[in-house]
Amino acid sequence: MRHTFGNSIFGAALASLVFGALAQPASAVEIAKHAKDSAEVNAVELKGQINEGDTFDLQVYIAGLPKKAHIVIYLNSPGGNLGEGIRLGRFFYDHKIETAIDTKTFCASACALAFLGGRDDATGKPLRTKASNSGLGFHAFTRDFDKSKSYTADDLKVVVQRTQSTVYVVADYLKTIGADMDVLRLMLKAQANEMNFVSNDDALALNIRVFDEKRNQIVEPEQIIGRLNPGLASRPAPSTTATAEGKSAS
Repeated sequence: MRHTFGNSIFGAALASLVFGALAQPASAVEIAKHAKDSAEVNAVELKGQINEGDTFDLQVYIAGLPKKAHIVIYLNSPGGNLGEGIRLGRFFYDHKIETAIDTKTFCASACALAFLGGRDDATGKPLRTKASNSGLGFHAFTRDFDKSKSYTADDLKVVVQRTQSTVYVVADYLKTIGADMDVLRLMLKAQANEMNFVSNDDALALNIRVFDEKRNQIVEPEQIIGRLNPGLASRPAPSTTATAEGKSAS
């Protein structure tokens, strides 16, 4: 077992956060050694807003690490640039790098898409782990409009086309990494100023491992899904949709 998640309670920290749109520009993430770094594992934390160029910076950082058996990327980010989040996810997938969300931290928006790219370096199978007291959130992307401009029908047509293209890019990415396409439903369920945090049950249904902090053990998706009616794994399940102010919305 590569993870030793703590037993702290993931409380109301998310309520105080303001979530931006997927494409919102911001400063680059901080890349540093994670506390769970060991003789066998290069544990790396990506913390903060995701911005263009972060994937390259991560590659440079990894290139300077000592050679070890495994690499685990711990993601702790409210999101940021959609394209860069997908680039990070493709990097994790292409190079078979495991992803994780540690206790009392969260990975949302573009970060959540990057998280889904995690794979096991030995088997090539998906390997994404969230602590039971962590947050994994999805929401819809948005388009910025100039409030001082009057938009014509042709302008709006372009916006619609670009929106459709963005949906295609996300869907193509999910297909490439073998992720559950139900992620699109989770994204579109919440508006850009809201966040749809998946439950631990939903995470297992999405083939994401959950570290049960109460029992100090990893729960593997196949341990649960394989014992249920296969139809249950694909049916829509309720998730928590939090607004930017931290309130629940139905």
